[in-house]
Amino acid sequence: MFIALLIGFVFGFVGSMPVAGPVSILVFGRGLQDRSRSAVYLAAGSALAESVYAYFAFWGFGALLEMNPWLEPITRGAAAVILTALGLHYALKRNNDAAADSGAPPSHGGAKRNFLLGVTITALNPTLMATWGAAVTTVHSLDLVSFQASRALPFSVGVFAGITGWFVLLLWLLTRFKGRFERSTLERAVRVMGWLLTALGLFFAVRFFSYVHAHLDKT
Repeated sequence: MFIALLIGFVFGFVGSMPVAGPVSILVFGRGLQDRSRSAVYLAAGSALAESVYAYFAFWGFGALLEMNPWLEPITRGAAAVILTALGLHYALKRNNDAAADSGAPPSHGGAKRNFLLGVTITALNPTLMATWGAAVTTVHSLDLVSFQASRALPFSVGVFAGITGWFVLLLWLLTRFKGRFERSTLERAVRVMGWLLTALGLFFAVRFFSYVHAHLDKT
């Protein structure tokens, strides 16, 4: 069981490193805004949802999407709305100079709200089933651990710990080295992150409407 836990941790940690996905962008952006606490809750929620995907992938439930092909376009449509709204919020947000001058601490938002946001964004990405299916296939091909039912939970717990561990390290690095950059530079970086989120949302929207269009053509 320890081996399954360790392998899950490594895959979760390394797989979260690219700052390209929506949750990574949000965590990075909040870290730049001195909102590390809300970013940790967001990352933990995302890690929980992704560890569930990893659990099911370990069990071989990747066929679920094949049996229910309508799940993917529906979740992409919902993800498009959420990511586009979040992206525009960050991209168009302007710094409140009055609040900054008064020395008021930045708002961290509710812990439960940020946690649920992380869960929702990740749960609405069914391609993670395929991603973790590929990861599990790699583990199987390397003959690193036996695929027994008792190994699925330790593997998914390791994934959760690995993903959360990476984001905590990322936020620590941002806190440590962020002071070397000017505030205006950090604000521009946050806006860039917002536009990246918006682009991801629009990408999901295009995929959703393409599915709808193709389905209407068949009927």
